[in-house]
Amino acid sequence: MRLKDKVAIVTGGGQGLGRGISLQFVREGAKVAIAQRTQEKLAQTKADIEELGGEVLSMEVDVGQPDQVKALVDATVDRFGGLDILVNNAGVGHWIPVDEVAETDYDRLMDTNLKGLWMGCHHAVPHLKARGGGAIINISSVHGIQGGEANTVYAATKGGIIGVTKALSAELSTFNIRTNTISPGAIDVSGALQNCLDRIKPEHHDEFLQLFADKYNPGSKYFQPLETIGQPQDIAWCAVYLASGEARFVTGQNIAVDGGVTTYLSNGPLEGARHDKREALKEELEAWIAAH
Repeated sequence: MRLKDKVAIVTGGGQGLGRGISLQFVREGAKVAIAQRTQEKLAQTKADIEELGGEVLSMEVDVGQPDQVKALVDATVDRFGGLDILVNNAGVGHWIPVDEVAETDYDRLMDTNLKGLWMGCHHAVPHLKARGGGAIINISSVHGIQGGEANTVYAATKGGIIGVTKALSAELSTFNIRTNTISPGAIDVSGALQNCLDRIKPEHHDEFLQLFADKYNPGSKYFQPLETIGQPQDIAWCAVYLASGEARFVTGQNIAVDGGVTTYLSNGPLEGARHDKREALKEELEAWIAAH
């Protein structure tokens, strides 16, 4: 177990990427505090962690509220006796043209995606120092690396996360605290596969999986060189590495786990044959579901 007896906080730990990271941390031996705004999602992930035999603290937390972030860190240390790993994962998306963005939308994204992350570091660092070191993992996005339409506020927050990571790595390395960023690409956090299965009679599930197991999200598949679907587990494996002693010589880095999407120019690959292939696949999948 690569994280045996380590204590970790994962914000946004009740769903999506955070859920995947939390579960994998537990499998690797960590004790985990998960934070989420939605109690229902927290409860399900907490139950799944306990089923694995893991120790878990769950709290309803809005990371845009600094007092709630402090309460999360304090409760984690009180419960588990210290803190070794902080995963700043909680965030919200936003795709609206720059001339249509409301100031309230701007403030909401900044408070959640950037200020919330900064407050997590602010309150966690003294406890990491007290342990003699640790790891901070910040979740950014490929949108913090390359541009995209109707994406200015989200890109600003995600680019800011990468900048914060580099500054923290310089500041905290003397305390043996490593700080790194993961920038996910297209990850299936919405359960696209299950959504498809729900539309099909159960007796046809095996056939569907055989035909479309790696093709069920054609809307994003051909935005990237690797013709496969990113899963929360792909981010979780990277997070385990960065949190573990295997990454003892890694700090200040931004690792894009993106199927290669950031290797493309901003005008992307969706022209010609690749675009046609995506559309044909979408039609094939929808026709098969309609027939079963």
